[in-house]
Amino acid sequence: MRSAACAAEPGEPAFGGTERGATVVEFLGVAVLTVLALLTIAQAAMWTWARNVAVSAAHEGARTAAEAGRPLADGEQRTRVLLHDGLGGAGDRFQVDAAETGQDVEVAARGDAPSVLPFLPRFTIIASAHAFDEDAVAP
Repeated sequence: MRSAACAAEPGEPAFGGTERGATVVEFLGVAVLTVLALLTIAQAAMWTWARNVAVSAAHEGARTAAEAGRPLADGEQRTRVLLHDGLGGAGDRFQVDAAETGQDVEVAARGDAPSVLPFLPRFTIIASAHAFDEDAVAP
């Protein structure tokens, strides 16, 4: 006994239907999912990179503000410069604050990570760093 698929003549569809264009539809479905996966990976990489830049900038700003004889404004300015150097225009939109807490200096930076595409959600980055204030022990 032969199956229904074998009963068809060569060149005729086995079950009376056609599958013309199925390959194109499958390709488009896979292509869309692949592009979305790549954009998600790129956005995650952008967020990680921006977070690392913000953490490093806050650390450098805290270290600068903690040096003997340096005001807190120097630490804020150093943080802003490093954010701009690392993130470009997105770094200019970060809010930077510096404060003395006891014998420590704290510098905090807060802002949104750059986005790969405008319709993707923004991720907020909050980075802060502490450094021992040298003025607290200076004679």
